[in-house]
Amino acid sequence: MPTLRRLLTSVFSLGLAATGLAGAAELKLGLNTSAGLGCPVVAGRLGIQADRFGVYGQVGYCSSNVQGQSGSATFGGGVSFDVFTTSNVTTYALVGGDVQDGNAVLHGDLGLRYGVALFPVEGYLEAGVQRTTTALGPVLGPRIALGVTYRMNLGDVQGSVPAPLTLDDGTTPDTYSGAAPAECKLTQEQDIASARATASGAANEGLSAAANSVRAAYSDISYTVTITNVSINGNSARVAGQVKVSATQRSTGERVSGTYGGTVSLVRDGCGWRATGYTRS
Repeated sequence: MPTLRRLLTSVFSLGLAATGLAGAAELKLGLNTSAGLGCPVVAGRLGIQADRFGVYGQVGYCSSNVQGQSGSATFGGGVSFDVFTTSNVTTYALVGGDVQDGNAVLHGDLGLRYGVALFPVEGYLEAGVQRTTTALGPVLGPRIALGVTYRMNLGDVQGSVPAPLTLDDGTTPDTYSGAAPAECKLTQEQDIASARATASGAANEGLSAAANSVRAAYSDISYTVTITNVSINGNSARVAGQVKVSATQRSTGERVSGTYGGTVSLVRDGCGWRATGYTRS
């Protein structure tokens, strides 16, 4: 039983790992490839995202695509702007430049990112046009990048971060020191309710995704998310709660369960909130 509970703990902790979303600064580490349709064959990317703007640097390797000629390193960077976000999908525009085999390359792209709330990993696809400067004149061609990124939240850039909360039995009152933008016309109670709903929704989404990842080992997974209290400080909030999880181990048919506490971190996003991370108690 202890082994099974440790496994459940690690799985659902992974499902509620830290992430950065709009309104927070985040560091991004990733790998991408042109999938054999261009340069680079493989590249590493390091970037920072703050609200809807992002900037990155990249180092990769390009094959020559010519018999008898070796490949070369490529390096460069770019700037992106998030155009539209809905559910787990974000579309963005990107402009950048690279140096490939001594030639300057400029490119413009449209991108698509997909990530699940509170998961630190997201996938992305970029497609566009590039212009390579050569001694004989410019060369135009398509550009594509398919990659995966690991995100680390760097903290709220819009306000202070409140002190961590201690999980309790729900008797600790909510705390509030701040206010939503005046144009939102939200009362304190409405602002707190919005934070509760956002944290609960993010936790349920993360747990649902985590449950799908352990289908081979567990069946009939059920979970309940309970919010115990909310602390709002300026443009940041922390929402404490409990997650009760139970599942049936496929190999033995044994039913296992556990209750875990944690805190979801939020940052203000317009008149609402966005989840930026999770910490187990």
